[in-house]
Amino acid sequence: MSGQGLVAPGKLKRISHTIASSGILRSFADLLSLFLEYKPERDASIDRRFGTDTTGSVQPSDLGIADSDLREQAILYVPSPPDTTRWMLRAVDIDLINTTFVDLGCGKGRVLLIASEQPFKRIVGVEISEALATVARANAHRVRVDDPNRTPIEIVRTDAAAFDFPETDLLIHLYHPFEAELLGRVLDRLESSWRSRPRRITVAYLLYAGAVDSVHSVFTRHSWLGFSRHEASILGKYDWLFYSTNSTSAGL
Repeated sequence: MSGQGLVAPGKLKRISHTIASSGILRSFADLLSLFLEYKPERDASIDRRFGTDTTGSVQPSDLGIADSDLREQAILYVPSPPDTTRWMLRAVDIDLINTTFVDLGCGKGRVLLIASEQPFKRIVGVEISEALATVARANAHRVRVDDPNRTPIEIVRTDAAAFDFPETDLLIHLYHPFEAELLGRVLDRLESSWRSRPRRITVAYLLYAGAVDSVHSVFTRHSWLGFSRHEASILGKYDWLFYSTNSTSAGL
């Protein structure tokens, strides 16, 4: 086999081996967890309704980011689970009509499409990848054609740390799009915007449990934005961290 790649065994052979080596009960449990595992990148529920394209994942190296420093700060793009986003929108206590929704690292725009179900003042997606921003614009157009009464979706193709935040009240959403260094720069820019125009700013940060401590440590260096709460999921895949200018700082 020298110089040749290994050929992966077929599905039936793998199942046969698993039963032989682990037993029927353990094999059944493994198969059940495999078939029942939810993968948001495969969730086409919105796409089936509107003819959009919100599925799939993209490695940082495939995002087309020319700046090597920014590329190193990027994290694998995976779309958010729709129900997880809808829960967050119900959970935040804000005046939607006077609030601009901003999704930093919006990707193909799935979160923006869900946000457009609500009567926000404005909805803005920020995405550094030209390819993903193009898909997000097309998706926003398709949904708008289907339902003209929704709030229009704007897509801004830029580095999140260079984005000019709207001067309205803000609900800012992130699904762990980049590393701590870039997050710190984004929060520095957001703070400058807030100090020049004080207003209600709420941040809803979706992430996996293993990243909670590192992300929260970045926010603790910005005392102007107080910690509200940490909502933890059973498997630790979809935890939420909430921060707000109207909150009292506290530890996790």
